[in-house]
Amino acid sequence: MELMEQICKLTDELEPHMLEIRHQIHERPELAFHEFETSALVKRELERMQVPYEESPCRPGIVAVVDSGKPGKLLMLRADMDALPVQEKTGLPYASKTPGVMHACGHDVHTSNLLTVAEILNRTKDQWSGKVKLVFQPAEEHGGGGREMIKAGLMEEVPDACFALHVETGKKGILAVSTGYLTAYSDGYTLTVHGKAAHSSTPEAGTDAIYIAASIVTALHGMMSRNLSPMEHSTLNIGLISGGSAANIIADKVEMSLMMRNLSKEARDVMCSRIEKLAQGIAEAMGGSCDCDFHPGYAAVYNDKEFSGFVADTFRKHEKLLYGNFSWEQPKEWLKTGETPLLGAEDFGFYSQKAPSCMIWVGVCEDASKHSPEFCVDESYMKLCTRAMAMVAAEYLSRG
Repeated sequence: MELMEQICKLTDELEPHMLEIRHQIHERPELAFHEFETSALVKRELERMQVPYEESPCRPGIVAVVDSGKPGKLLMLRADMDALPVQEKTGLPYASKTPGVMHACGHDVHTSNLLTVAEILNRTKDQWSGKVKLVFQPAEEHGGGGREMIKAGLMEEVPDACFALHVETGKKGILAVSTGYLTAYSDGYTLTVHGKAAHSSTPEAGTDAIYIAASIVTALHGMMSRNLSPMEHSTLNIGLISGGSAANIIADKVEMSLMMRNLSKEARDVMCSRIEKLAQGIAEAMGGSCDCDFHPGYAAVYNDKEFSGFVADTFRKHEKLLYGNFSWEQPKEWLKTGETPLLGAEDFGFYSQKAPSCMIWVGVCEDASKHSPEFCVDESYMKLCTRAMAMVAAEYLSRG
């Protein structure tokens, strides 16, 4: 039996266990950096498979390796484990048993899927070369678990390529393989405007921090249309403003929090420079001052053109096996390629800064959106996730 046929057979065989594992994870969701029960389940499963693993210094992350014993490439596969602070309203028999916490972004699918892929690759390692590093990462939603695992040494041995998938809402059964920027840089600023307090009956004795802040807000929104090309994919949102103590007092301090998103590093650099120059310049011109505190967020996910092309070609090459033996009909337009950037954020971007990478979308839901209390995965499409990831790994490591 050829390797890809064997992968499909193993996917069918392991599907019931994958669903069982997914239900266990879904029932016990855990927030960022607190995925200890999920991590313990991952370790038990890896021990059952006899796949060696290590606990990351970035707890409770797990890193496992399937080694063919033959020289070859190193491929990294990643899944995130954390849930969201959402009260589940799906009514599923395996719905969350933790009040106010839910797997509303599909990370339970990602984790159970990667465990299944690990078992498939471990059973077929005599048919490919090199090694697969399996990363079970905490804190994608909040805290940048990918960044922290890399800081803890995850990339000391730089992989030849990194691959991940994310379940998506939209047309079910679709595989989307983009090239170039897939998600945006997401960063924040805290701007603290300082003025001078005075009684409102003598405004000339003070420096109104609220007036300064209002001028800065207007200028920053103007910056978006005058300092960035209209071809750039960039947004700026000032989402929180607080200041003042009473209606009859000239405010001496205002604090503003803003979020900016950019698809390119160049636009990000321009925006950072202009935000600080405008805010500080306006404040000084109006008799005050402004402190600008930059909060770096997530790096943009960049899908390497060559590796993403390889992933799409793998799906085309094995289309019949990839979509065989399902209870649902293969979509007519099953593969989407090209540049389809989003301004959302994903910390897989930190991986793509270190090695050629590709993250794909897999359509598994058409109803509720991600991060909503009603988000519900159609489990009949999970096997497509497993086949897609296992086939990419096997094809990549069989090329020598």
